[in-house]
Amino acid sequence: MRLRTSLALVLALFAPSACDSEGSDNTDDTSIADTEVADTVLTDTAVTDTGSEETVPNTWGFPMRYPQEHTVSCSGRFGTEELEQLELDWICTFEYGGNSGHVYIQATPTACKVAMSATPVFGDAAGWIALDGAVSALPEATYDWGGNHHNDSLGFMFGDKSFRYYHSSFGYGWRKCQPMDCLQVNDGGGELVEDGCTADRTLPAVCRAIAADGTWDDMTDTFERCLGDPNNEGR
Repeated sequence: MRLRTSLALVLALFAPSACDSEGSDNTDDTSIADTEVADTVLTDTAVTDTGSEETVPNTWGFPMRYPQEHTVSCSGRFGTEELEQLELDWICTFEYGGNSGHVYIQATPTACKVAMSATPVFGDAAGWIALDGAVSALPEATYDWGGNHHNDSLGFMFGDKSFRYYHSSFGYGWRKCQPMDCLQVNDGGGELVEDGCTADRTLPAVCRAIAADGTWDDMTDTFERCLGDPNNEGR
């Protein structure tokens, strides 16, 4: 009887220890599992949050951004100059070859150059066209500041032709007096097919710059010849 009692006591003493050991192991495993799950969630959240920029609401469905300011620098005769320049984004009407729609081009300043003064260079541009409710990307989108007189232009490829928004009227000193107002059309080899930017403005267009707050002027054609335009004579 004493031997059985001693054996029972020994078993009783070891039983709680075994339970504690198993309980401790289970807790550690759960802890490791929770940590691994938490790490995965954090990683997924970080990827999701590396985020998309807010777009400007518009009726055409363009991925329209709010233009931001950039600082670019360039060297000239008087040392290095810094230029603060807003991204220049444009919305223009498009009427050609039976197509009627709108073109949206984003131009980001990437450098500047000095001739008589520092002017920005827009080495990064992207474009889209909206036709019949569908938006398509435009290859080879460009924006050119237009030198010291700022006679700027927009370019892009559409189909087998290249298009250029430019100006049909220049005032005193060969300076523009309004946004781009016409289209020039080149073939795939760069040869001029149709110049809609002559004094007759045979391919009219309306272009409006997007402001930093995401607004733009009315798209009504308000074209007028510049004061001092030599083509005004006799008209």
